[in-house]
Amino acid sequence: MSQENQFNPTFEQDLGKSQDKNNKTIIIVALVMAVFLTIAGVITYNSYISHSKTPPAPTGLASALRPGNNDYDAYIKKVVISNQEQFYSTNALGGLQITAKGRVQNLGNRMIKGLEVRLVAYDIDYKPLAERLFAVVPNFKSEILANGTLPITVSMGKAPDEDLVREIKLEVTGLIF
Repeated sequence: MSQENQFNPTFEQDLGKSQDKNNKTIIIVALVMAVFLTIAGVITYNSYISHSKTPPAPTGLASALRPGNNDYDAYIKKVVISNQEQFYSTNALGGLQITAKGRVQNLGNRMIKGLEVRLVAYDIDYKPLAERLFAVVPNFKSEILANGTLPITVSMGKAPDEDLVREIKLEVTGLIF
C-alpha cells in the first residue's frame, strides 16, 4: 500500500501540470481571439462613424449671402419671383415630378450674380412635404441687372402626392452680388 500511495501523488501531480498547460493554452487563445474581435469591432465602428459624419454635398451656392446677413436681409425685399407656375408630370421612370417656372425680378439697384432658389411643396398645415435647393448662376449676358429679370425653370423628382399638397412655391434663399 505504501507503494501505491507514493505512485498516486506523482500521478496526480503530472495530471495537474497537464491541466495547467491546457488552461494556459485556452487562456492565451481566448485572449488572442478577444484582441482580434476588439480590433475588428473598432474598425467596423470607425468605418460606420466616418460614413455617417460625412456631410452631404452642398446643393446651393457656397458663397451666397443667407438670412441673418445684413446685406441679404436688407436686399431680399427687392428680389421677387413673379409669374410662378407649377405643374405635376411623370418622369421617365414613371414617378411624379414637379416643375416650376417663374421670373426672378431684381427691383433693387445692385446686380445679382447668383442666387439660390428653393422649390417647396407645402402641406395643408403649411409644413414642407418636400423641397429642393437650386443654384441659379446667370452667365455674363443674363446677370440680373438692377431692375432686370431672369426666367427660371426648376424640377423636383420624387414629388409628394398631389392630394397632400396645398401650395408649391419658389423662394429665394441666397444671393451673390
